[in-house]
Amino acid sequence: MRIIFRADGNATIGLGHVVRSLALAEIVRPVAACWFAIQNPSPAIRELLRQHRVTLWELPAQPIAEEAPYLAAQVQPTDIVVLDGYAFDTAYQRLLRHSGCRLVAIDDLRAWPSLAHLLINHSPGVTPAMYQATPDTHFCLGPEYSLLRTPFLTHFHLPEAPAPIRSVLLCFGGADPQQLTARFLAALLSLGSIREIGVITGSAFPYTPRLAELAAQFPATTVAFYQNVAAPEMVQLLQRHDAVVCPASTILIESLFLGKPVITGYYVANQRHLADYVQQRQQARSLGDFTAIAPDDLQPALVQALTELEQVPRQPYVRQPQPELLQAAFRRLQQLDPSGLA
Repeated sequence: MRIIFRADGNATIGLGHVVRSLALAEIVRPVAACWFAIQNPSPAIRELLRQHRVTLWELPAQPIAEEAPYLAAQVQPTDIVVLDGYAFDTAYQRLLRHSGCRLVAIDDLRAWPSLAHLLINHSPGVTPAMYQATPDTHFCLGPEYSLLRTPFLTHFHLPEAPAPIRSVLLCFGGADPQQLTARFLAALLSLGSIREIGVITGSAFPYTPRLAELAAQFPATTVAFYQNVAAPEMVQLLQRHDAVVCPASTILIESLFLGKPVITGYYVANQRHLADYVQQRQQARSLGDFTAIAPDDLQPALVQALTELEQVPRQPYVRQPQPELLQAAFRRLQQLDPSGLA
């Protein structure tokens, strides 16, 4: 049996789906050998897959509609295929399901009926009733099923008491297509209270020299830049800084698992639910739609959010991580009768 992960990542869509799938691969590796199927993997992705010790299956470059029958013809009935992406719709899933494999979908979009045997969504507040699924679908929903890499699970920490914030870690993903990093860095640099700023970007981010020029205008603040940060180093960076500024994506969940104060928000629709959830439950402070914040309003919004984080106790995102629940769900798939899967 193989567990085959199908996800894409590039400069346009970022690496979120790839990183999330690799986190799940780490969790379920005891169940079966893990493979990763992807089109046009960049050198950075190849290195990422090598670090996570998964077998690379480089798919032919072709439209998704043509890929589905190709992949369905290649997989075996004993395989578990995990789909993580916004192109793997009902038609794609139907072809894979008819191949007889066990089908898993990581689905936080809920945009179409799902034919997966197992649905995973680690977003909070989600219920099976929100999905159009088959009667035999098993669900793994909520923060207890968070798809985080091993170092974040190992260093889980509940929130500590509020304290002064003098250092901030800034991370808007590997590509940052909205160029939010520059806007937030400029706003943080103008705050006299912040003495140290860490900036994390990916290899697809082309504006680091421009950010360095901006930082040079504020010599009183120490600014450090990091690219393609591996999970152990990311844990260290999060632990080293007093607070984090990031979108409501995997980096937010990673930060909350380490007990860090976070200022978050969203710039795409699928991030809004998590941003609203953590704000309403006092787990983090959300600025709402990042792209809708006027330039003159960004600094006051940051000041208010930082002040709240320094004064108001935060609630835990989860009480205790439970990756063994995901392992159990995959072992359940192993035990299904192949004759009844299609």
